[in-house]
Amino acid sequence: MPPSPKKAKPRADRRSFGRIRKLPSGRMQAGYIGPDLQLHNAPHTFDTKGRAEGWISKERDLIDLGIWTPPATRNIEAEQEAPVTLFGQYAKRVIATRVSRRGRPLSRRTIDSYKYLLREHINPTFETTPLTDITLESVRDWYSRVSRARPPAKRVRPDKPPKTAPTADVPTARARAYEVLRMVLNVAVDDGLIDKNPCRIKGATAVQPAHDATVLTPAEIQALAAAMPADLSASVLIAAWCALRPSETFELRRRNLNAECSILSVAFAATYRDGEILIDRPKAGSSGEVVIPDHIRSTLRTHLEKHVGPKPESLLFPDPDTGKTMREWIYRKIFDKACAKIGRPDFRPGEQRHTGGTVAAQAGGTLPEVMERLRHKTPQAAMRYQKIAAGRAQTLAENISKLAQETTPKPRQPTKGRRK
Repeated sequence: MPPSPKKAKPRADRRSFGRIRKLPSGRMQAGYIGPDLQLHNAPHTFDTKGRAEGWISKERDLIDLGIWTPPATRNIEAEQEAPVTLFGQYAKRVIATRVSRRGRPLSRRTIDSYKYLLREHINPTFETTPLTDITLESVRDWYSRVSRARPPAKRVRPDKPPKTAPTADVPTARARAYEVLRMVLNVAVDDGLIDKNPCRIKGATAVQPAHDATVLTPAEIQALAAAMPADLSASVLIAAWCALRPSETFELRRRNLNAECSILSVAFAATYRDGEILIDRPKAGSSGEVVIPDHIRSTLRTHLEKHVGPKPESLLFPDPDTGKTMREWIYRKIFDKACAKIGRPDFRPGEQRHTGGTVAAQAGGTLPEVMERLRHKTPQAAMRYQKIAAGRAQTLAENISKLAQETTPKPRQPTKGRRK
């Protein structure tokens, strides 16, 4: 049996001062003989030979200036003098200076969401932890606890808004909290505070909804609109058939409708934060125009005549108590009563948009068409409505069969004739 070939040892690049050798990993190791006649290697390896040479050159300069100390001792002293950066303080700075992908400041809604996830889910574990002490194991332990724990529900008086943001479903909160933790630690890597992001759990950002959204039929939409007060009846029709979010519906004004009530312009959204109503751009900047279906245009024109002021800035659906921008919990109280009347107490205001997206897909809308109607920026959000429409495959096949039976000519019956 022939002898197995011996592995070649890494070759060192001999130089007038110092040496560089290529390791089996492909990285470069630099070292030199110091004034103490001892071999001193760099505290880390280099990805290129040029960077290794640069480190050796700097070490030679220290020797020439007479201020040289062993690199190992130097690194220990630097670590002892370096201030400890705690996660909570650093995360606060990151969120305050964070910008969007387009280089714009984050919206108030996004900042509030980040702060809520930090306060409720991340800081209880990592707030006083140094960034360098956050490991993959600690992230896994935290992630498993978040997946099992549900924050206790808080009782809220129906006439007063909640003091904090409503608690999200556990799967959604877990995924979003992980995204925030990973984002902060990514910035820490860019700042050179840590070498590698410990957030490496596969599939951690995937969201599995805790429940399926409820979708109303066209007859139920009409019944719900009829069960609402007269001045809010059209809010159901326009939210369900045009796929609007509640915050967008609350900020609709006369100027957002054209003269024929055929085009709706969605430009702003109203949300309640820290004891005040804030008017901002819609979620994810999803402003745009929506074509209003023919069957509700006359109802909207009637609503404008009876319930909306003549000025362009007049709100379509003002708060019944203040006459100003609708407060979410006030609308929810009225909406829930109407849902109970039609036997659908499980339906929520936010699901009107889901109903509109589902109807658009069931009506035959393609993915780009549904994206345009719901003002989505990415196809992933619109895909779920396509999947719902695909679930009607059996109904569609039955309708095709009925159509085929109606249009297929019946076979001719042989006529009885006399034999010749």
